[in-house]
Amino acid sequence: MSDVDSETESQGQGVSALDEFRESWQRELQVQAEHPQEDTRSTVHASEADLLQAKAESLYRTAVQLEQRGKVYDAIPFYRKATQIVPDIEFKFYEQQKLNNEVNKKYHNLASDFAKQLDLGEQQAEGTEGDDKLIDNLYEKFQHDLRQDSVYNGKLMASSRDPGVLSTGLHISDLPPEIVMRILRWVVSSQLDMRSLEQCSAVCKGFYVYARDEELWRLACVKVWGHSIGTLDAQDAENSTVYYSWRDMFIRRERVNFSGCYISKTTYLRMGENSFQDQFYRPVQLVEYYRYIRFMPDGKVLMMTSADEPSQGVTRIRNVHNIRPDVLRGRYRLFGDTVTLVLQKSSQSRATTGHVRQRRGSVMPLDEDSNATQFLIELRIGHSPKRRCAQLVWSHYTLVQKRNKVDTSSEFDLTDAKYPSLWFSPVKSYHLDADAPLV
Repeated sequence: MSDVDSETESQGQGVSALDEFRESWQRELQVQAEHPQEDTRSTVHASEADLLQAKAESLYRTAVQLEQRGKVYDAIPFYRKATQIVPDIEFKFYEQQKLNNEVNKKYHNLASDFAKQLDLGEQQAEGTEGDDKLIDNLYEKFQHDLRQDSVYNGKLMASSRDPGVLSTGLHISDLPPEIVMRILRWVVSSQLDMRSLEQCSAVCKGFYVYARDEELWRLACVKVWGHSIGTLDAQDAENSTVYYSWRDMFIRRERVNFSGCYISKTTYLRMGENSFQDQFYRPVQLVEYYRYIRFMPDGKVLMMTSADEPSQGVTRIRNVHNIRPDVLRGRYRLFGDTVTLVLQKSSQSRATTGHVRQRRGSVMPLDEDSNATQFLIELRIGHSPKRRCAQLVWSHYTLVQKRNKVDTSSEFDLTDAKYPSLWFSPVKSYHLDADAPLV
C-alpha cells in the first residue's frame, strides 16, 4: 500500500508542475502580444514629434535666411509659426548649428591638425630646454601662444563669439591695439590705480600682454619719481639694485602707496585736576587719537590728526578739492628710502583779496607768507611681511614759524610712544572714479 500511495503522490506533483508551467507560458505570450502594440504607439508618437521638429526647423531656417538678406518683416511670420510649433526652437536650432560646425571643423581640419601634431612633436623632440624657459617666463610663453595664427588670427585676443550665429555687435578683440591701450590708460588713470591694471591682466592672455606694456609702467614710474627716476641700467649706490623692466622698478623700488592712507594710533595717560571736595582723589584720563597721511601721485600730500576712528577719519581726506581747515596740506618728495614732507595749514578765504587798504585810499599788497607756519617731516619707508612700502617711521619733525620775516624752528622729540610708526591701510573709495588718463 505504501508503494501505491507514493506513486500517486508523485503523479500528482508532476501534474501540478505541468499546470504551473502552462500558466507561466501563457502569461509570457500575453506580455509579448501586448508589447508590439506599445512599440507601435511609441513609434507613431516619435514620428509625429520628429515631423513637427523638422517643420519648425525648416520655418526657422527660412526666417534666418530672410533676416540675413535684410527682409526682417518677412521673417517675423516664419519665426512666429516656428515658435508656435516648438516653443524652444531657437535654442534647439542653435545647438544643432553649433554641433554641425564642430563636426565640419573636425573633418575639414583633420589633415592640418595631424600636420600640426607632427610639427609640435618635432619641436618638442628637438629642444626641451626652450619649453622650460617659456614656462618660467609667463610673459614670453603667452607671446609664443599668441603667435599661433590658426587660433588668434594675428590678434592678441581670441573672440568667444560663434561665427555661425548672426550678431550685430563688435567684439573687443576686433578693436585695434591703440584703442585698447588707451582704455588701459584710463584704467590706471592719473591716480596710478595699478591694482585695477593687474586685475585686467588676469582676464586672458591678450590682456596680460597688454598690461605688461613697458610704456605704461614707464609713465607710472615717471609719475612717482619725476626727474630722479634714473634709468634701468643705472645701479643704486646704496643697494646696487638692477631693474630688469619698468614694472620691476615700480614693484621693487621704495615708494609710497596711493590706494589708501597711512594711519598711526597714539595713546597716553593724562592726569586730571584734583577734586574740590576730595583732595586725595585725582582722576586719570586715557587719551587716544589717530594720525592720517595720504599721498597723491602728483606730489601732493595731506595729513590730519583726529580722534575719529579710521572708518570715519579716512573719509575726511577723500575729497582732495574740498579740504577741511584741520587738515594740513603740502608736497612731498622721495629720496631713496626717505620721503620728505613740507606741510602747512589750509588757507582760509579772506575778505581781502591779498590787499590791505590804508589811509587816503592807498592800497598795499598783503604779504600772506609773513605769518606762516610750516611743518617739515622726514619719514623712512619700511616694509611689512605681506606688503611692500607699508610702514613709515619718523626720522625728523621740525616746526618752522615765520613772524615778521623771522624764522623760528622747533624740533620735536620723536619717541615711539608719541610718534609711533604709520601703517598703510587700503581705501577702496579713493580710486572709484578716474578723472584723467595716465599721461
